[in-house]
Amino acid sequence: MTHPTDMREHDAWDHVVVGAGSAGIVTATRLARSGARVLLLEAGGDQPAPGADNPLRDASKLVLDGFNWDYRANLRGSDRLDDLVRTGAPRPAAADEEARRTRALWSRFPYQLGKVVGGSSAVNGAIALRALPRDFDAWVAAGNPEWSWEHVLPYYKEIEDDPGFPGPLHGDDGPLPIRRPERAHLHVLDAAFWDECGHQGLPDLPDLNAGQERGVGPVPSNAIDGVRIDAATAYLSRARDLPNLRIRTGRHVTRVLFEGTRAVGVELLEGGRPVTVRADNVVLSAGAIGTPVILLRSGVGRADVVRALGLSCVADLPGVGENLSDHPSVVVWSQPEEGVCTPGLPWRQVAARMSSGFDDDTDIQVGLLNNVESSTIPGFVDRLGWPMVVGISVMLMRPASRGRVFLEDAGPLGRPVIELGMGSDPEDVERLKHGVRRAWGILRSPGLAARLARTQFWTDAMVASDRVLHSGVRNIMNPGWHATGSARMGPADDPAAVVDQDGRVHGTENLRVVDASVFPTIPSAPTNLTTLMLAEKMAAGVKE
Repeated sequence: MTHPTDMREHDAWDHVVVGAGSAGIVTATRLARSGARVLLLEAGGDQPAPGADNPLRDASKLVLDGFNWDYRANLRGSDRLDDLVRTGAPRPAAADEEARRTRALWSRFPYQLGKVVGGSSAVNGAIALRALPRDFDAWVAAGNPEWSWEHVLPYYKEIEDDPGFPGPLHGDDGPLPIRRPERAHLHVLDAAFWDECGHQGLPDLPDLNAGQERGVGPVPSNAIDGVRIDAATAYLSRARDLPNLRIRTGRHVTRVLFEGTRAVGVELLEGGRPVTVRADNVVLSAGAIGTPVILLRSGVGRADVVRALGLSCVADLPGVGENLSDHPSVVVWSQPEEGVCTPGLPWRQVAARMSSGFDDDTDIQVGLLNNVESSTIPGFVDRLGWPMVVGISVMLMRPASRGRVFLEDAGPLGRPVIELGMGSDPEDVERLKHGVRRAWGILRSPGLAARLARTQFWTDAMVASDRVLHSGVRNIMNPGWHATGSARMGPADDPAAVVDQDGRVHGTENLRVVDASVFPTIPSAPTNLTTLMLAEKMAAGVKE
């Protein structure tokens, strides 16, 4: 093998993997260890060198400046894609400005996903929650029989170094450490939250990753003593010296190159100029925003959209960019009494899965956000001046609303249009409304209320009013930065499917997608652990 430092950018590779986030890192390292020559491309920078000051290690800091895509998202929807197809041109800027004035309909929300080696796993909350068996039942029902709980469990186990629960459900020698706080050592507010959930009839779930749905328990985390162990640390640090793996950062991949329908490489920008990289196989792991954008720019997508962008259609796949999903949530923020909270302590230690009360389904995850420094929440200090805050978060586990991501400009630097479509299904708003009411009851329990000085925005009267509560939830709900589903997997006879259950892009050859964009439905939990699992499983198929 040629040593990486001798490999030239124009060399032919066995595999080029686009995106060094969770999925891309797992895929690239697994392929390289099998002996393949692999080029891993990342638009962002590399992580700071070992021993250097590295803000990415602090698990209490999220969405770090300088390590994120500066995306903006419309939390609702619009007719911009229809305008593009009808006119062949983007909507006039004046129309955008008019739409933005109505913030409830057009909210330019910062949607800052990870742009660094490690991707969003380097800037997220280090929450290591699995999806639930019923999530994979939905994947199977969508035409993906190889993605049942029984099929995915071995790959979850392969990821884990989880010594807390030895036995058939967990692994103990994987690359990713998973730890849970001991109940006896919980912060007083976390202990009070757990106790109140028990008083409301929720059973204890010591292992939230065992597959049971309803209950309260300690949050599994891929952080040790406050240090985030992201995908780069867990996987790539052990593989950087492989002679057949090359990592190139600061490379913005613009499109896949095709000969007919066969992928033969990618085009990227290096120093502002286009560079061609040849490869026998192309794997897109640019995430649920980046991957569909690259596909569209490559001529893979809905034919009329591709033509409206002035491109030739390689594969007519209407599902590219559609089915975008994220977890809507509402956070009720409070000011703790003096001395209750301490900067630097863990901020997410206990979570509960419960019914919102809309029906009997276990449909929300409620958790306490504790010891949060308000300086980490944009605009919070300026509004209230509270140095520390405590939040109770209500996350809808399986939202029905869907959005989309697309392009209006096929140029190499054209920005994605992200429309999350949150609340487009009225039932989502109703479930969150009921969930906020249930979380409010927990927040007002004696063990918590006695230690909180005041609460922002919400009052007993507001929560009691259906009309006011509905309006508040509708206008305050935020996404979880858990983008999924925009290139979903399914059989070739499903017109909305983009890839098969092995990640191969329908209608093309030698092109795969391996990231959260292929999830048919959003998991009932934060998405990073399931993304790692998916990459482990798909990488095994690519090697074969």
